Parts: sequence; C-alpha cells; structure tokens
Amino acid sequence: MRPTSISSRVEGGAPAPRPPRGAAGDAPSARVWLSGPYVVLLLVALVVPLAHLGAISIFTHHPRLMFVAEPTLENYARLLQPYYLEVLVRTLRIGLVTTLCCMVLGVPLAYWLARCGPTALGIGLFLLVMPMMVSTVVRAFGWMIILGRNGVINQISVGLGFERWLFVMNTETAVVIALVQICLPLLVLPTLASIERIPRSLEEAAANLGASPVQLFRRVILPLAAPGIASGAVLAFLVAIGVVVTPALMGGRGSRMIGNEIYDQLITALNWPFASAMAIALIAIVLGAVIASRAAAAAAERFRREAARRRASAGGA
Repeated sequence: MRPTSISSRVEGGAPAPRPPRGAAGDAPSARVWLSGPYVVLLLVALVVPLAHLGAISIFTHHPRLMFVAEPTLENYARLLQPYYLEVLVRTLRIGLVTTLCCMVLGVPLAYWLARCGPTALGIGLFLLVMPMMVSTVVRAFGWMIILGRNGVINQISVGLGFERWLFVMNTETAVVIALVQICLPLLVLPTLASIERIPRSLEEAAANLGASPVQLFRRVILPLAAPGIASGAVLAFLVAIGVVVTPALMGGRGSRMIGNEIYDQLITALNWPFASAMAIALIAIVLGAVIASRAAAAAAERFRREAARRRASAGGA
C-alpha cells in the first residue's frame, strides 16, 4: 500500500478527497491555455525563422537582390569544397578540444564545490560566474593582453632575465584557451547540480569497502554524475562551435571557424543563401550533439538502475 503524503491528509488522518474529474486544474482546456503562449512563442521565434532559413538555403544567390526564389542545391554542394571542409573540421576540432579541456578542469572543480562548505561554495560560484557578466569581446582583449608577444607573461619573463617564449596568439591554442574560459561555467554548473544529488553515504560505503579516492571518483561519482556532465559538455560544445568574435581576435586568418564564414558571407559578400546553408549545417551538428548527449544520459541512467538492482540483490542475500 502506497503511503499518503502529509499534504494529502486532513485532520483525523483520513486522506483528503480528490477533486472531481473535470475540475479547473485537471481540465484539458486549462493545460491548453497554459501552454498556448509558449507554443506561439516557439512558432514565432524558432520554427518560422528556421523554416525561412531552410528555404533561403536552397535559393539562388543574386548579386543585387541577394537571392531569388530559384531552388538549387549548389549552396550545399559548395560546402564540400576543400576550404569549407577544412573550416568545418577545424570548428569541430576546436569545439571538441575545448569541451575536453572543460571536462578535465570542470568535473573536479564541480566535485570540490559540491563537497565544500557554504562559504567556500559561495566564493567559488561567485568567481566562476562573475566572468560571464563581462562581454566576450572584453574577455578576448584581456587574453590578448596576457598572451600577446608583448603581453603580461612575456613581459614578466623578460623582467626576470629570460627571453620571450610564449607565442600562441593567432593560433588555435589561443582560441581554445579563450573558449575554455568562456565555456567552463556552462559545464561546471550542471555537473555541480548532479554531484550534489549523490548521497555522501555512497562515498562512505565505497571508502569502507577499500576503494581509493581515484576508484571512488571513477566508479561512483562519474557514472552517477554523467547526465550533468553530458548536459554541460553539450552546452560547452555548442557555444564553442558557434562563436564569432573569439576566433577572429585570438586566432586570426589561420583559425577561422564556421561562425566567421557565416558572418562574412552574410555581411560582407551578401550571399544569404550560402550563409543559410552553412547555418543549417551547423544546426545539424548541434542536433547530432544533443542526440548524442541524450544517448549518454540514457546509458548513465541504465547504469544507475543496474547498480541499484545489484545493491538490492546483495542486500537481500
């Protein structure tokens, strides 16, 4: 018999009567009215613009009118040219490297924040979130001052009697460094929420059974925090592959990403159909990343249920 919640009881211990069927809170019309504004906003702000973008992507470019309604697949075929394939591969590479660096730095940080005291948690969250209040352009210029040929690091090196040794500006490394600083909070916050829901008793039980800290982290924390890590990794990856300003300032011409190409085709060349085709390709990549994240979360949930079943079987034995 299922226990009755405290909120569902009245004086005397008898369960509260259920509202009659068709009441305002249960009526389908009430749910429709509540979800109606969101559906309208979704149609106006997402579905219609995406449909318009997809339509423009198959139109023909016109040098004076920007595009004419003559269907063609030339815009998508152009994406297969070596230069644009190189840009696409570079975008994916920078996005993946940025995401991996965020995971390496962010998961231990999220674990520490989840297990530290309230004072340290408040200070850590403040330091983590505060850079998000600053413009991406300002942060990119800050990294240029730090990492430049005559930047802070090289100036300190020269002041100590050494030669300049840091030459990462206008390379993919500089872009990744700046993107990790931008994307790190996006991975830490969902991971922190997942780790906070893990009972400390599981860690204590694993330690009592002889698990080392590394084994505890790898076999207990990581599997149970996988949904949050996957969500944060997707957010970091999506932001990393869609940036425009950071690679333009930090990477130069040799580290152009697909966002830079979309901007140039849209603003400079006025080739809206080709820019739309690149945007559709980027959206397809985003959808693939979301699907992969959901698959990873489902696998983690299956692992959690299997672990719970095994613990229950061991306890019953």
